[in-house]
Amino acid sequence: MSAPIPMTTMNLLARSISAEQRLDEAVLCANVPSPLSAVAFHQDVECIQRFFAAGFPVHLAVHRVDSAEPARRDYTALHTHDVPEINLILPDPTGLEYRIELGSSAHLVTGSTSIWIPPGVPHSANVIQGSGYLVTVRLDRGVAT
Repeated sequence: MSAPIPMTTMNLLARSISAEQRLDEAVLCANVPSPLSAVAFHQDVECIQRFFAAGFPVHLAVHRVDSAEPARRDYTALHTHDVPEINLILPDPTGLEYRIELGSSAHLVTGSTSIWIPPGVPHSANVIQGSGYLVTVRLDRGVAT
């Protein structure tokens, strides 16, 4: 007999349930303003407004970047999580540049990009210039930050 599979967030997201059960689990959550500095390893920066979906089943934050002037803004220090994280960079038509650090590698991202960060990988995301959105989904339970 095989050992039971531990229930992880990914298992919960992928499990097969009926449409009625899925409807019962559906959640509508307002994205409310929340300072970057409310999150460990982050500090406030003038060109970013952060919105957080408190009560959402996973950690979901939307960062609206408005007219960041060409400069490096290190508002996020290199850090790790015990769970996977997804970052989506969605530029406005005028463009958006981010410096993404994954371990010892740095990447200049200038277009619409999806980033998968496995648990334990040191990472940071810092805006260089432009406008658009950085969406962060961490696959743990949403907390009020």
